[in-house]
Amino acid sequence: MKATLKNVAAALSLLALVIVVLTAIDHSVNVSASVSDTHIRVTVVDLDNNPVHNAKVTVLGSSFYTDNKGLSPAIEIGALTNCYDVNISEWGTVTVVVEKEGYAPAVALNCVCYNKQTRKLTVKLYGDDQSELPYVTYVESPPDDYIKTLLKN
Repeated sequence: MKATLKNVAAALSLLALVIVVLTAIDHSVNVSASVSDTHIRVTVVDLDNNPVHNAKVTVLGSSFYTDNKGLSPAIEIGALTNCYDVNISEWGTVTVVVEKEGYAPAVALNCVCYNKQTRKLTVKLYGDDQSELPYVTYVESPPDDYIKTLLKN
């Protein structure tokens, strides 16, 4: 039993270290793009797809709360940053943090948002009794066209 707890603690420590390193890298390579009318709207649900009311949604340092349907307001993204390629300005990435008492916090990394569009994102929350993890992390892949250009090289 002690070995299992040590393994879990070691794995969580390693995961935390990886997140810190990736966040540092993410912040060091971002490049700003001039954007207007770009938004993200987050729907927060539990594992049974029931809406989560009054969940705190944080994007770019600003926090908002979900309504009875689990919907955040349309959150304006003033200037996108692209953590993948400094030459891309048509789309960028943002991090979304969702918190609600009774649930493990969720962090969605690299959510792709296109200039002058509203991105719709659904985040599932795990109840405290459904996960032993202190938080849940989702990482979104970049757009398919970007991946295809990488594979051609």
